[in-house]
Order: sequence, then structure tokens, then C-alpha cells
Amino acid sequence: MDSRTPDRADSRAHPLSGLERAALDHIPAMVGYWDRHLRNRLANAAYTDWFGLGPEQLQGIHLSDLLGEEPYAQTLPSVRAVLAGKPQLFRRTMTNAGGETREFQVSYVPDGSAARVPGFFVLVTDITRRALAERRERESADRYRALARSVPGVFVLLFDADLRYIIAEGQELATFGHRQVELEGRTIHEALDPGLAEELEPRYRAALGGHERTWKRTIGHRTFTLTAAPVRSGDAITAGIVVAVDVTDRLQREQTWAALHDIATAVARSAAPADIAERVASVLQDLFLVDVAAVVRFSGTGTAEIVAMAPALPGALSRLQTFGPADMSAAGQVALTGKPALVNYAPSGGLASEQLLAVGFHAGAAAPIRVHGELWGAISLASTSAAGVTPAMLERLAEFAELVEIAIGNSEAWSTLELQASTDGLTGLPNRRAFEERLASETARAAAVGGALSAVVLDIDHFKRVNDGFGHPVGDTVLVEVAARLKRVAREGEMMARLGGEEFVWLLPGTTGGHALQAAERARAAVATAAFGDVGWLTVSAGVCELGDSGNDGLVACADEALYAAKRTGRNRSQRYGASAG
Repeated sequence: MDSRTPDRADSRAHPLSGLERAALDHIPAMVGYWDRHLRNRLANAAYTDWFGLGPEQLQGIHLSDLLGEEPYAQTLPSVRAVLAGKPQLFRRTMTNAGGETREFQVSYVPDGSAARVPGFFVLVTDITRRALAERRERESADRYRALARSVPGVFVLLFDADLRYIIAEGQELATFGHRQVELEGRTIHEALDPGLAEELEPRYRAALGGHERTWKRTIGHRTFTLTAAPVRSGDAITAGIVVAVDVTDRLQREQTWAALHDIATAVARSAAPADIAERVASVLQDLFLVDVAAVVRFSGTGTAEIVAMAPALPGALSRLQTFGPADMSAAGQVALTGKPALVNYAPSGGLASEQLLAVGFHAGAAAPIRVHGELWGAISLASTSAAGVTPAMLERLAEFAELVEIAIGNSEAWSTLELQASTDGLTGLPNRRAFEERLASETARAAAVGGALSAVVLDIDHFKRVNDGFGHPVGDTVLVEVAARLKRVAREGEMMARLGGEEFVWLLPGTTGGHALQAAERARAAVATAAFGDVGWLTVSAGVCELGDSGNDGLVACADEALYAAKRTGRNRSQRYGASAG
């Protein structure tokens, strides 16, 4: 087979008509014919161009002389197979005479089906672009896996057009009752319960259609936000992705800030200390979902009073408590040590512990309240279940105690509590500090998971006329009402805050610029829906920006720039950053 001296019968060129050769020269691939002695008998223009040889130079050349020693040795097994009558298909990376390297798919087809074939046809197709796309897809898949493995509280699912899972990775996958091996390579209908698959399919198909879908799932005490979105390669949607993020801590913080605002409002209205304590107890029960929450004030060494309890104090439980040195109640431990305490009640745990056990409570937690550096009392939780209060709950309770002790200890400290609660004192909306903290966390999250994030900056049109014409007290009333109307249009998980003066900002996680522009229009309509008493009708202007459009200038700065464009072009309108102000 490797003889350099061809048989006379094989020494002629493969006969082609002029029309056939012209057709071969127009094929966008290399086409050739090699005899069984591995000498070239046919080569189209693409073949000669790639190797930089003229047709007369290529005619009769031996395959080893054309390819070189190492590529020839690599190719030889496929040559032997095709000369044995077996078609061959493989990939090769080749470098032409000009030093250009490309990826090719090579096909060897035997000439005839006889035991001794006279030669074989070669078809070499350039697949460099396809190979690069495949490599990019593999690299993207590796990035998805690395992201899901490294970010706590996250898992990632990548699926194809058949709704088949390509990737299932992440620390939180097991929380949903799934394992990687049970999902990857299977469709949602093969891997999931029928009811869940039916629920998810419309969201997955929407993602493959270029849309984003976000929903929440609560498992036990944890809440996840799930987002299904398209994965694009150039202009084409090649797959879909689901990113699940544990938002339990964020929701708990939001609930805590809302509760603090509720308490702070009572302080600002000069509510009596007993009323503030009742509010704290009620808020505690709602936040921690326990059977009972209480505010306890220490009235001397070893004595205390339950000043508030939610729900109401059981008749069998004494409002006055006495703590001995061996007392094992939660509040008693705080009184003795000054530190947070988590306990299980037992008959031998002292008088207070015995009373709590007698009315049905089996576990408790308490955290200290200090006023001007002195131990004032405690906030406490109690559960009828021995496992109803956990160390994580105690940690949150201690943090909450630090935030509310000012309200409980000093109703005149509104300004300090306002700072702690990050709430605007006039409108009740989050203030600039709270907004900037949330903006930083949402920007980091969007960067980590590739989610959308938009901001809308809103400003009341001609507000100076309100203050000048009706006075600042009326202006403040207008600000409060505008804030209330804007707050009603914001959805769960979004933040409407007051930046200062008559300017508000709306942060919309998971929202594209186009949808944020629609949201801005809803906000404008909400403000314009009714007159503001004697002031009459008012309007707002809005600037909109999506994170991907803001570059290095900052999301809010670009939304602010869009707001100025809206003001310049007539007010009472919404303008997206980067769009023409027509």
C-alpha cells in the first residue's frame, strides 16, 4: 500500500469532465481522490489552495509528502481502514502553507465495494466555527458549574430545547430533594413528579422563547427565589437556565426593618412605654412565628415583671417573676448572666421555669435589653415544642434586641432609632442609607447570577410651587401621600425609597429596562390618579436605567441622567437611559 511505484492501471488521473471539475471547484470543501498507493489523482481548487500547490504539483504526489511525517502517521490507520472498504469519519486540526490553523471534519469514502478498492475519495469540511462554538459551550457549562458550586445558597439548572437537564449543580440542590445524578441527562418529565413538571414546563418554555420568569418557593423555614431565563449564543437562544437563590435572610431582614419602622412610628407618636412594649411583643411573635413572645423588665435583684406578652398573658402565669440562683428559665438566665439564653424547661429548673412548664411551654429563648449601658430587661420567646426555638432564632433575637432597646428604653431617641431602622422619618419609606445597602447587595447578586436589575428615579414636577404657595407643612403632607401612592405600585421584593427632598428611587431586582419603563409609567399614573386636596393635581417625571446599560457610571446616576432628560423634554413623562428623548 505504501509503495512509491504505482501500478500502471492506477497511474492515470481520475477521469472527470470539465463540467464535473467546475462543479467540484465550487464546493465549499476540499475534495480529492487518492489511489491505493496513496498518490493523488484528483483535487479541486479548495484542495490546491489550502496546500499552496498548483494542480500539476498536487497530481501524483504521495500522501506522506503532502502531509508530512507526523500527520501522515496519525492518518495512516484511517487510510488502511478505508482501503479495506470501511468508510472513515474523524476530526483533524490542520495548518496550511500560510500558517493558518483550522479545525476540519474529514470523510474517507472507499471507491466501490470490492475487496480490493482502487482508491478512496476525501471530503474535508471546515468546522472551525462549530468547534469554537462547542468549546465556548463547554467553557460556559464549566463556568455555570463553578458558579453554582462556589456561591452559597444557590443552585443552577441548565436545560436544552427538549427540556433535558444539561447541568444540575449547587449547594442548595439537596434542599429541594434532588441530586445531580438524578437530573442530568433526563427531561423534566422523566426526573420530576408529574405535578411539578407540569408547573415548571410553561416557565421553562418561556425562557427558551426569550422571556424571564421569576417565582418563589418556600421549603420549611427557608424561602428561595427561582428565575428561569434564556441562554444566548450570539443572536440565538441555545438553552435555558434556572437559578435558585436562598432569600430567607433578606426577607427576614426586610421583615425586621418593617417591624422596626412600626415600633419607631409608635415612639415618634409619643406612645406610652407600655404601648411600645405591647407592640414589640406582637412584632416578635409575628417575626419568629412562636407560640408566645414577651417583654420582661427586671425590677431588682432576682425579680422581674412581664410588661407585655403576645398573645395575652395566660391566667396561670404570674406577671411577677422571681429568679433564684439555679433558675433555668430563659429570662432568668439573662437576668443572672446578662447574655442571650436558649433553654428547655424542666420541673427542677426553678419557680419561673416550673410555671412556664405548667402552662405548656417546653422551650424558650431570651436576649438582653440595655438602656444607657445598664441591663433593663429582656425580650423572650416560648414554644410548646421542645424544638420550637433554635440557636439561629436566638441569634436573630439578640440582633433584634439591640435594635429595639432604644425604643423600649427611651422614647425620645427617635433620631437614633430612625438611623437603626434605616427609615425616612417623614414618609415611612426606606431612606438613602437603606437603599444604598440594598443596591450594593442586589448589584453583587445580579453580577453573580447574571440576573437583570433596574432602577427608576422619580421626581415631583414643580414641587417648589407647592411649598411656596401652600407652605412646607402642606408640602410635607403631599410628600407623604406621594410616597404612599408610589409604595402601592411596588411589588414584593422591590424597594421604593426616598432619596431626599421630592426625589424617590425604585429598585427593581429581576426586571429589565423595558419592564422598568412600564413600571415607571404605572408610578406616574398612580400619582396623577387623584388630586392632592387644595394643592390640586400633581405629576412626576421618571428616569429609568438597567444595570447593563449603566456601564461604569452607576445605576442610579444613569437613571438620574434619564430623569433630567425627561424634565428637559416637558416633564410628566418617563425616559429610559440611552433612549432618544423624543
